[in-house]
Amino acid sequence: MREEIGISISGDFREASASIHEADALVMITSAANFEKHTRELAEAFPNVPSIGGIGMSYGGNTINEKGITLIALFGADAKADVIEELSTMPIKYIERLEDAIRAVDARAGNSVCFDFTTGHDGKLVTTLNTILSGRKIPLIGGTVDGKYVSVNGKIYSDSCAILLLKNRTGRIFTYKENIYRPTGKRFMATKTDPSKNLLIEVDGQPAATFYQKQLGINASQVAKQTFKNPFGRIYGNETYLISVKEIVGTSLSCFKQTNNLDILTIMEIEDYRKTVEETITKIRKELGNVNGILSVNCLFRYLLFKQDGYLNEYFKKMGDAAEHAGMIGVGEHYCKQHVNQTMCCIAFN
Repeated sequence: MREEIGISISGDFREASASIHEADALVMITSAANFEKHTRELAEAFPNVPSIGGIGMSYGGNTINEKGITLIALFGADAKADVIEELSTMPIKYIERLEDAIRAVDARAGNSVCFDFTTGHDGKLVTTLNTILSGRKIPLIGGTVDGKYVSVNGKIYSDSCAILLLKNRTGRIFTYKENIYRPTGKRFMATKTDPSKNLLIEVDGQPAATFYQKQLGINASQVAKQTFKNPFGRIYGNETYLISVKEIVGTSLSCFKQTNNLDILTIMEIEDYRKTVEETITKIRKELGNVNGILSVNCLFRYLLFKQDGYLNEYFKKMGDAAEHAGMIGVGEHYCKQHVNQTMCCIAFN
């Protein structure tokens, strides 16, 4: 499998698509202003190619694309795109579409993946998709778009998830999660939550907002920005999944990911992320050998942190040096069975 990237900073579809021919699958990331137009143009230019699209900032190679269009063309893959609708109410009603896509590409563990763009309701979505994917050992990688719509094969949907089933005809597909934070070592329990509103209400029986401030020695005005350095982490077996703090609501914390009563939490601290990025690249090269492409979702908070620290261009250069690399800046990420924050999730293939 291999990847080609078409980019137009100005949002010109013809410029972005000029070099793409006979692709097996297409992923489009574009602006809200041009989403409907570009979805129509994509369907007209590539009428028989499975495609999904989302709204957001993107990147390809060394180019950061905040307002234009990025097309990611995949070759050497069996692919099928479909949509899971009614995310807010009953996504399970559409799970047969995922089963059909798996059968259509004969997806299997080791050489297949489900890549997705969703409009929200990530926790419910990830659980729903994994009723099928986890039993077949097909990983899920994807993220939340920065808008209310996704596209599938030239049609636009709201309250939905666009899924793209891919099977590598010529090699393997591996999945990776990059976490640039480490646990502080202290463990706490979420003793009161409201998952439907992503509210963390109490931690160890204390008001969550007060608890978070005391642990870090900060005041209320610092909470929203402190998540760049100290997000929460949900401990799940040997893994820790990040939870971004959004804001204080009363004495609770509004987060970008739901927490549940009795979740085991920790407060994370930022590591030497330059070293972490190097370790991720080394691991991908070691496991795959010749890497033909990387398709990723990077959290908006990582993007803002790297930009603030002057590391953004260096980061994309390093990833681009490892392989053809492209993807979306997400407002939530999906890694296998988990919805996560402040994380980079990707597929790499040879």
